[in-house]
Amino acid sequence: MTRFIAVSLGIAVLTACQTMQRPLAPGQLFPGSVLNIRAPNSEGWMQMHSSNQGMIFVRRGASPDETYAARVFAVALPESRDRDEFIRLVKQRNQENTSPERFSSIEVNYEYTERRGYPCVSIKGIADDTKAKTSSGQKILKLQINSLVCRHPRQQSRGFEGFGIEFSHRGFHPDRALDVQADAFIEGVQVPQK
Repeated sequence: MTRFIAVSLGIAVLTACQTMQRPLAPGQLFPGSVLNIRAPNSEGWMQMHSSNQGMIFVRRGASPDETYAARVFAVALPESRDRDEFIRLVKQRNQENTSPERFSSIEVNYEYTERRGYPCVSIKGIADDTKAKTSSGQKILKLQINSLVCRHPRQQSRGFEGFGIEFSHRGFHPDRALDVQADAFIEGVQVPQK
């Protein structure tokens, strides 16, 4: 069985929406010296977490067991010789942070890109979350994740060489509009100008 890209912290957020901290304005900007982060540009998002390791935003979907999460996180990325090695490194990191007992991968795709002017890997995947905790008990839900993992062009401190941007949906059925929402959130996270 292929392992799926889901970091346990991100999944914990999806099951903990009741502990949300504060509501956000659509597209609210969080400027920083390493990254400028915009909250998702729609209503209903709450900021769940913020630290020097990243930010997490969550919101409920239309049905009771449907949730969305958007997060930005620091990634340790050792040097890589070429794009293939970079993709392998990102794949390995994702697999190390995935529970094969919980997630059954349906599809996952990794694609190298430099459209931002620095090395990134775009990841799109869907899996069954076989142990999803919901308000009505444990269920099997579809988990969709779109993410971008990049080597930061200027930040090279040990353990913070890269960053990830992830937008996910979990529910009984896939969200066919997820790509549009995910792309907008991912584009809203940028390295600040010098």
